[in-house]
Formats: sequence, structure tokens, C-alpha cells
Amino acid sequence: MRSFTVVHILLFLLLMLAYQCAGAQDLVITTQGDTLTGEIQILNYGSDRRVRLVSNGEKHFYSILKVRQAKMNGEIYEPVKRENQYSFMKVLRPGYLTLYGFQAENQTGYDGLFLVKKDGSRLEVANISFRKLTASFLEDCREVSQKIYDGELNKKDLFEIVDQYNACVEQRTATRISTKAKPTGRWDDLYEKVSKEESFSGKEDALDMITEIKNKTERGEKIPNFLIEGLKASLNTTGLKAALEEALTETN
Repeated sequence: MRSFTVVHILLFLLLMLAYQCAGAQDLVITTQGDTLTGEIQILNYGSDRRVRLVSNGEKHFYSILKVRQAKMNGEIYEPVKRENQYSFMKVLRPGYLTLYGFQAENQTGYDGLFLVKKDGSRLEVANISFRKLTASFLEDCREVSQKIYDGELNKKDLFEIVDQYNACVEQRTATRISTKAKPTGRWDDLYEKVSKEESFSGKEDALDMITEIKNKTERGEKIPNFLIEGLKASLNTTGLKAALEEALTETN
């Protein structure tokens, strides 16, 4: 009986080890929705920033403009535009508002801090004037903005700031949806169809982007091209391309 138990324990440990190794596997997700696995190196310098992927002994290079996301050593990296140039930044806190770490000039660590909203607005986290700049950037959520301005939340609480802001946005979105009698318009139809889809990579991001585009459309605001392209990439692997194209006619 004891040997039987020991064998099963060893098998369980081996399975857990295999699971952890698989979970930690490096991968690249392209803008076309392809997931590629192998040994990854992020080449985050010069004008030709890219990812090197070694798979089955072969080297492949992917331009930063062809990469949606890279996972290396359990960390996630995404292309983000800063100072008119794209570079790979490390995802520190994801959400509608994402906190990224970036490599400052002549630095190897991702010690710079960058905030990006799904609507495309962005802010480099400053040491000087942190309270004023960050409170202004997040003023669409008055409760969080006021806490920053009052000094209740400061730079060392950046993760908490991101979490509270995202919770605020989520609550506001949920309230807006719950007050609808029934979906109206092509963007509402698309939102409902995506909601009913089985879980897929980027589903929550897609729903956030649909909401943002719809709100901008209703306000008569211009829709940033990267927001549209990001939504197209998110829905690339689904059967909702036709519904997306129909919704996009409302932005013309």
C-alpha cells in the first residue's frame, strides 16, 4: 500500500512539473493572431525593434509592428508608442488602464513607468508633478483622481491607483449596460455577439474596445485608427468579422 502511494505521489509531482514548464513556455502572438512558441529574445534597440524566435533550431525575426504580444520568462511584453516610436514594454498591471515598464535610454531594466488607456491616451509617470499630472490624466474617475490630488494615493501606490481606476471604469461600464432596455445599434449588436462567444484570448479587451468606440461614435469623436486595428486583431480568430465590418459603418 505504501509503495502504491509513493508511486502516485511521484507521478503527481512529475505532472505538476510538466504543467509548470508548459505554462512558462515563451511565445509570440502576432498581429494576425498566430501563436508561436520557442526561445525568445526581445531586441529592443535601434530603429528595427523586433523579436527573435528560435524554434526547432531555426531563427525567425518578427518586426515590432507584426507583434501583438510576447511572453518571455513568465513576463508579458507589448509594443507601445512613446515619443513617436514603438518599443516593447513590460506589462506590470493590465486592464483598461495598463501600467507598463519601459527601458529608459541606455538602461537595460524596465524601470521607466508608463500608463496607457484603451482609448489610446497615455502618460509617462513623472517624479516631479506626479500628483498634478496623474490626477489630471485620471480625472474621468473623480474618486481616484481626488485621492491622488489629496495625497491619499501617491507614486508608491501606483498598482493600487491602477486597480482602483480600472474598478471605477468597470463599474461605470456595467452601470451603463444595465440601464439599457435592449441593445440598439450595430455596436451594441457586436458587443452582445462577442459576449456570447466562448472565451478567447483578448475577449475582455475586445469588449472594452467596443464600448470605447461606441461611446466615441455617439459623442461624434474621431476613432483612433489603432483602436480599430486593435479590435480587428482581437476578433481575427472569431467568426465576427462581418459583424465588425457592419459596426464600422457607423463610424464613417
